[in-house]
Amino acid sequence: MNTRIAAARLLMEAGAAHRDGNYVEALSSTCKALEQMFACREPSVIRALLREYPWPSGATRLLHTEVGLRIELSPQDFCAAASKQVLEYASGMPAWFSRRTFVEVVYVFLQRMAADCLESALAPWQQQRILRVLHRLRAPLKSRLPAAIAHREAVILGLSPLLHEPHAALRRLLQQHDFYFEYNYAKRCEHDEAAGSLPAQPRFVWPDRKAYAALVRRHPGSRVLVTIHMGDFVGAFRSIAEQVESGRTVLSLQRESRSPTTDAPGSGLHLQVLRHGVDAPLEAVAGLRKGDRSLGVLFDLRDDFGTTTEVMFFGCRARLVKGPALLAIAGRAPIIPFVTWESAGVDVIEMEDLIDTRVLQGESVAMAATRITQRLALLAERWIRRAPAQWKYLPSLPGYCHRSGTLNGLVTAPARGAHS
Repeated sequence: MNTRIAAARLLMEAGAAHRDGNYVEALSSTCKALEQMFACREPSVIRALLREYPWPSGATRLLHTEVGLRIELSPQDFCAAASKQVLEYASGMPAWFSRRTFVEVVYVFLQRMAADCLESALAPWQQQRILRVLHRLRAPLKSRLPAAIAHREAVILGLSPLLHEPHAALRRLLQQHDFYFEYNYAKRCEHDEAAGSLPAQPRFVWPDRKAYAALVRRHPGSRVLVTIHMGDFVGAFRSIAEQVESGRTVLSLQRESRSPTTDAPGSGLHLQVLRHGVDAPLEAVAGLRKGDRSLGVLFDLRDDFGTTTEVMFFGCRARLVKGPALLAIAGRAPIIPFVTWESAGVDVIEMEDLIDTRVLQGESVAMAATRITQRLALLAERWIRRAPAQWKYLPSLPGYCHRSGTLNGLVTAPARGAHS
């Protein structure tokens, strides 16, 4: 069925459901229609559209994921006001779309093939080969799409004073990022519950393995493991968590509704998933205070994902979420930072020194959270500079240095199974 016809039918069904007071069905159908509309266009076209036709404030969250634009719904969204707001927005959407060119049609077809590959049951090495071919086919097409060119040049303009790289180098970096954005997602999906038939998680090169084992023997209580959206952070977190004794509970604070496997196979670990914005932070704090929990979170997020504090990041004033620091302080647990990235085709885990989260004399909790978050920001900057193409949020980096919110109207979402 033609996408426009299918979207129009969904909107008709949504309108009927809204008039009948069935707001859950109305909102779900409207969001499906919008996702179908977005799936037909190259992402930069959507960004341009959202500048002219902004996503309504207060509406449910629009997410830019590795498999396309998704609309994340939460229970509080299923009300008459939200249903009406999103339905009116979707009804006016088609008029804002320009006609697709042949180049864009081909690009979107290849983009859909990449998304299908990411959601397939193929092993990561097979996905890597397919994604590499599709990336090489799409790159020259993308350079012929006016909206994509304009977006790339805007990103380069913003990255140049932060990374201190020339235009040509940044252009190559963004092309590499396009590949890693998808490939790292494929590696993380190996840990999804739907991937039970796949081989065991990959072996990481982890030089600090013995040092970490000695560290947890000296600090047997709860701990907070923090990292950024780089490489196979889900697999790395699982590998680190499996170094502890059997029976320990691992808390995973994540944003999206889809989650990784509930237990690490053969490890004796129990994974408890807490939803960001759904489960109260007090649950994580209470778990940490029991003294036998490991909490995994990511800290390279802006105010779209929680309360922030101002820090220096890439030489400018930026705002990063302070939730990880506050959870560790309230849970009376130290922070252990780590990062994973791919080097010469091998996944590497690097640990950093333990961060004592006790509040200093004469220091408030807010001051302590800012101090700790600043330390994490400096670590993240060093990690990103080493392998910028592998950091998920590289194109959004200029947006961290402004208070204006999301870049180009889109929120870049944590990957499936992300702990954020």
